[in-house]
Amino acid sequence: MDLYTRSEPDPLLDVGVSHALLERAAQAGAGSLMLWRPLLPVLSLGRLDIRGRRSIELAALAREAGATVVRRLAGGRAATLDTGCLCLGWAQPQARLESSGVRYQLAADVIIGALRDLGIEGSLGEAPGEWCPGTWSVQGPGGKLAGLAQRQVGGAAWCEALIVIERPPALRLLSQRVHELLDIPWREDAQGELARVLPGDPDPHARLSDAIVRALRREWPALEECALPVVVHDRALRLSADHRWP
Repeated sequence: MDLYTRSEPDPLLDVGVSHALLERAAQAGAGSLMLWRPLLPVLSLGRLDIRGRRSIELAALAREAGATVVRRLAGGRAATLDTGCLCLGWAQPQARLESSGVRYQLAADVIIGALRDLGIEGSLGEAPGEWCPGTWSVQGPGGKLAGLAQRQVGGAAWCEALIVIERPPALRLLSQRVHELLDIPWREDAQGELARVLPGDPDPHARLSDAIVRALRREWPALEECALPVVVHDRALRLSADHRWP
């Protein structure tokens, strides 16, 4: 299994790479993993959010906060992310819809295993008032640390996770305002950050990234870190336009 760790300077291109890897899995049967750190503030909107009556207001909120709006590849509701987050994606070829729970469980096990390596107990389940609420949420001692989502196409699936390491006040406020606009309950005590449960750690991002790679190797012992193929990157450049919104 190939692992790509490239982070793009354009948030739209991050989604474009994910889309290109999903497309390659469907067309060529090539599975892969991607681990990346968003470099700029982003408001990622799902299909329900974009089709809703408040979608233009959501985009205006994001622009005011200096965040790029992207049309997310996977399902789920609105989420904010930036350089204080870590994202994990998995393109699985020959995927079946009825296996979605297995994919979710494997991705969740990787994240919970990585947290355990850092001395943090994680658990699965939705907490009232969490960001981007859903059953496949990873909870930590101080609130939700990660959310999972999927996209199924003919012949392949994309499963991804967003992990919050630390969220600056401006991005946290944007997330709260977005949830309120969407009438999604919000509670401050349900919002977790890895940095809060690793006090004094000089680089929690690097520690988590290393722990996730170790957890991935437990699932895929032949995991190989590779450079993203040029053909995939070129395709991602073309696909990124599909994720621009509005």
